[in-house]
Amino acid sequence: MPTYAYPVSSKQQARTVTEPRFEPELFGDERQLYVNFDEVRDTEFASKVYFPFGIEGPDAPLEEPTDDYIKIICSGHLGCGKTTELQRIHCELNRPDRYFSIFFSIEDETEYGSFQYEDLFVWILLKLVEAIKEREVPTGTSDFDALAHQLLSSESLETEATRKLSGEISAETGGGFDFLGLFKLKTEAKAVLASENAQSRKIREEVRKNPLAIIRKINAALVTMRQSVAEAGLGRDILFIVDGSEKLRFEVYEELFIKNANLLQSLSLNMLLAVPINAYYKIEAVPSHNFSHSLLIPMIKLTGPGSRANELFKEVIERRIQADLFFEPGVLDECVAYSGGCIRQLLRIVNAVIYKALGQRASLAVAQAAIRAEGSTLNQVVTSEHIQVLTKGLDSLRPNDPGVREMLLQLVLLKYNGHFRLNPLLAGFINLPTAP
Repeated sequence: MPTYAYPVSSKQQARTVTEPRFEPELFGDERQLYVNFDEVRDTEFASKVYFPFGIEGPDAPLEEPTDDYIKIICSGHLGCGKTTELQRIHCELNRPDRYFSIFFSIEDETEYGSFQYEDLFVWILLKLVEAIKEREVPTGTSDFDALAHQLLSSESLETEATRKLSGEISAETGGGFDFLGLFKLKTEAKAVLASENAQSRKIREEVRKNPLAIIRKINAALVTMRQSVAEAGLGRDILFIVDGSEKLRFEVYEELFIKNANLLQSLSLNMLLAVPINAYYKIEAVPSHNFSHSLLIPMIKLTGPGSRANELFKEVIERRIQADLFFEPGVLDECVAYSGGCIRQLLRIVNAVIYKALGQRASLAVAQAAIRAEGSTLNQVVTSEHIQVLTKGLDSLRPNDPGVREMLLQLVLLKYNGHFRLNPLLAGFINLPTAP
């Protein structure tokens, strides 16, 4: 990934670093791009995550492991900063007097298009073994080896898998067969599970056939791993953070969090699991889901030019680009106003304005034309059924209604502390009834 001197002044670099797909290392080399929204976002969110995991203050240690293995699901609008908040929690909890925290991004590390619910348990195994190796946990992987043999119980599959990675296996184990050697390269695991082939079908079949037996073996391996982590001073317990993906099929979340929620509950792991907002409300509607806690990442309510929230949103852009080189006065305020409190939408709007101006300094008129074009694009996803729902009035909407869930996922609707709002990009395209 190229290195940039922020804020950038190059026209091409300005387009690159404002692309919604551009993902800087906000808690690594590019930390200068991180903007802390605690003062304008509900700061109780982090506390509501930390307290169930046994952390009772901003810098408090984990005094003792939790009695039960806590599973917290969280969600938020696409582009609300969900991934950033999860990465921040991971960084803050991943320390010797707290947790040995493992971060797993479904979107970044898997072929999400072919991801099936059984794959999560395989990837938990992969990430645990990867953490043992990369962070030098002084424990063997023999318990994981047994699982590898079970998942690849067909002799022909095991032979083929061993042949594919014979070089890595020999280097790691002196020629022996082990889980670490088999899936040493995550790209290999990604390739195996990315398509319908004999190996992927066999692995998923083994998980489906007796998932609780697989989980019992994972739990047995975790006993040894947890003890080694504590004795080595790497953490007082293990935490697994899963950053979900809006690109996964909705059915995958139904299988994991509704139809087979007992499997996740059976894992001897503290877990923080992110799901898309449409899946979140579906899960919440099931009285027996039994997740320890469920939380929405609060939306940031913008209150007008000059307000602290609006200024922090401007700062997101001003840390990336020299805004005065690309925008005339008032343009960035206009972009922020139409962002709806979604950081990703702000980036998309800013990027569109830069492109619309063709490298010149964008006037307010140019920005408004670019913003209207973005609104027109969003309007294309609105169906006649959506319009029928919206014309009933925002106060009548219920988040678990299928049409409402869909509009929340697509950012047609935004939700602030229980109240719905039409995405400001759609102003002028959709006329809502006025309250009596």
